[in-house]
Amino acid sequence: MKKLFTVILLALVALTGQAKMKDVVWEQPTAFMGASNSTFEITKVELKETETVLHVTAIYRPGRWIRFAKESFVQTPDGKKYAFTGGAKTNEKESDLQPDSLFWIPESGIAHLALHFKPVPQDTKVLDFSEGDIDGAFGFWNICDSKMKQKLVLPAEWQDVKYAQDETLPAAKINKGVATIKVKMLGYKPGMKLDFFVGGFTPLGRKERFEKMLPFADDGTVTVEVPLWLTREVTVGVYGLAFSSIVIAPGQETEILMKICNDNKPFVAYKGYMAKTNMDLVNMKKANQYYDFIGNDDEVFLKVKECKTKEERMQCLQNIFDQRVATIRKSKLTTAAQDLLCMLEESNYMEWLHQFKFKYSNYFVGEDGKVVWSQRDLFENMEKNKDLLTLSEEEKAYSWKFLNEPTSPCSQEFWEALLSVYDPKAAEKNDYNDELRCIETAKNPELVELAKMLLETMKHEDCKNVIREYLAEQQRIADELSNQQTVFYKELDDVAPENILQTILDRYKGKVVLIDIWATWCGPCKDGHKKMKPWKATLKNENIQFVYITSPTSPVALWQEMINDIDGDHYYLTKEQYSYILDKYESEGIPTYAIYDKQGNQTFKQIGFAGLDIFVQEVDKVLKK
Repeated sequence: MKKLFTVILLALVALTGQAKMKDVVWEQPTAFMGASNSTFEITKVELKETETVLHVTAIYRPGRWIRFAKESFVQTPDGKKYAFTGGAKTNEKESDLQPDSLFWIPESGIAHLALHFKPVPQDTKVLDFSEGDIDGAFGFWNICDSKMKQKLVLPAEWQDVKYAQDETLPAAKINKGVATIKVKMLGYKPGMKLDFFVGGFTPLGRKERFEKMLPFADDGTVTVEVPLWLTREVTVGVYGLAFSSIVIAPGQETEILMKICNDNKPFVAYKGYMAKTNMDLVNMKKANQYYDFIGNDDEVFLKVKECKTKEERMQCLQNIFDQRVATIRKSKLTTAAQDLLCMLEESNYMEWLHQFKFKYSNYFVGEDGKVVWSQRDLFENMEKNKDLLTLSEEEKAYSWKFLNEPTSPCSQEFWEALLSVYDPKAAEKNDYNDELRCIETAKNPELVELAKMLLETMKHEDCKNVIREYLAEQQRIADELSNQQTVFYKELDDVAPENILQTILDRYKGKVVLIDIWATWCGPCKDGHKKMKPWKATLKNENIQFVYITSPTSPVALWQEMINDIDGDHYYLTKEQYSYILDKYESEGIPTYAIYDKQGNQTFKQIGFAGLDIFVQEVDKVLKK
């Protein structure tokens, strides 16, 4: 009996102890949300005995919807998953949410929600949330108490990275090759499904901009190969984390160590080519020094706003530029990093000087005294401000201090600045850089004759070789396309714009025709192609022809690659022909669609892709006629 009494007493003590256990609450927890950073915020986590609750604020456009899948779960570091049990609100500020149902964002654009899960152990320190293995699934990663400090453990090969004392940009020299970028992401988990971005530039000798998104492997690594002719500044990063500029070069390797974080400071270290410069560019942003070095347009606006005359405004802009350059030169950044920033600042200075009425008219001071950027009433403001700073021909003849140096082509600003407008004597001071810029101008399918003329006038053989390779590539593409029965590249260039649409339609008499006007760079166009593909397969035996029309805004090589996956007839028209057809359809945007019946009568037109259903309905109607 005494033994039984002891057992009962111990059980009561245990039950009493359990009853007294308090809920664990993480106020304003930290979390990595990837590309969802701007949409969601986890405001509180409650670890209770009976359940775990994530309190989430959704910030989204009013009238749009979000949805949490019923397969959602939270996961602890040991790999155990705890199921989603519901979305009932816990207070009056929150809204009820039904799993797998659309939740419509209210007019305020803000919704407070509570996500309930089966209880995780109350001593849990870190949680992950995932929607499960479904298309478009997203997750909240490394959710933890904001008071908890997580120590960063570097891999052994990164623990003693040594940087050069200084680095300088190389003088421009064409050296065709491949730059290799290798990335290691600490804390990466396969479910994150992150992509690494490299781009923001157009390789010399190509018309297509280089924009690549490559997925991380399960071990958090990714390797990118970038075709280059010159050392170049490019943009790298991960959506939901951060982006930065780095300098890469043909035949050189750059290694980047990154980490999953929620503070927009994911770049940890660099190795390889220009490692110290690349690290300096990152550290500048990490230390919030960015606007200490380059143009802050809010600041420029406030200072110029106080000026009374044109001369004062010009002197004010000059003073701002000079002060920033002086600040850059006093910094401990590498010479290469300083030069890149000076070029960026000079470009910003010239934009203000030569496009003053546009730049100035985008800003005003709000009621709270803060500067506001807005293009509301922009044209009216430009008309009002048109005489604040107008330049004489003499004043326009500014001589570049930084953007026409032998090393300038390393900077992205060199390729984006209008050298011919801002510095008419650029060619006299640096004919090599001028020829590099001419190569950029000649990369246009409609300017083949200009490219050929450049071969006669250029002085530098390596620049000529770029043009020769470009022309050979264009000819190769033209020869390949001419052998494809469903592709019409430059075959109709002689047709007058006002006749081009009828000329195309006459080829398909007796057929239903669906015209799709698109471009390789148009996201909604490509989305439409993807959504239509399965439906088109069901029409294989029907009397319908799909016709795709594009223009020289689509790089030929990329167009050639993309149309291999788009079943139909493809037309590459001149700029004038393309514009005429859009005008005919009273369209200012793409994609633009039109449907014609078997008699050649237009029965339908739509601007923008708004879903597949309308096309199924309209095509079905004309096929049954």
